[in-house]
Amino acid sequence: MNGSDSRMGGLIRRLMVVALAATMGLFALPATAAQAATWRSATATGWGPSPASGQQNAASNARAALTSLAASLGETCSNVTVPAPRHLYTAPDGSAYIYEATATGYCVAAPLPSYTVARSATRQGGGATSTIAIQNGSQAARADILAAGVACTNWATNSSQVYSAPDGSWHVYNVTVSALCTN
Repeated sequence: MNGSDSRMGGLIRRLMVVALAATMGLFALPATAAQAATWRSATATGWGPSPASGQQNAASNARAALTSLAASLGETCSNVTVPAPRHLYTAPDGSAYIYEATATGYCVAAPLPSYTVARSATRQGGGATSTIAIQNGSQAARADILAAGVACTNWATNSSQVYSAPDGSWHVYNVTVSALCTN
């Protein structure tokens, strides 16, 4: 092996160590670092029967487009600005003015919901089988919990038999559903 080959082998080994260290570093970063705040922009058009309404509609549509973009990325935006919209077209008869606007804002990852409120509901469910009766009671109890308009996690279901027809054709269960919900 000549000197050039050993230097090349050493270079390759060093590059592999650097690549491995960089790869390991990527996996060691917390999730929030990967979702750093950033400036985002969205462009939209709008029209109206006057220049002022065309500009206003373009600006509103650009803000809505930025909000939609941020939501699709799990972000919310602040410091949103929309410079004066750019005129694109005027209908020959003057009945429509079309403008284009760009909204720019500082977008950050939306905070994760805090599931701190314990909620529960009990409903009775009936059905031709015990499984169907429990499912019907569970579905009604979940609906009661979610009627408050909240998000929930850690769902748990407990049931107790109330009645069963002598011929087994009908079953009734009390079903209690509990969960941790946002406030």
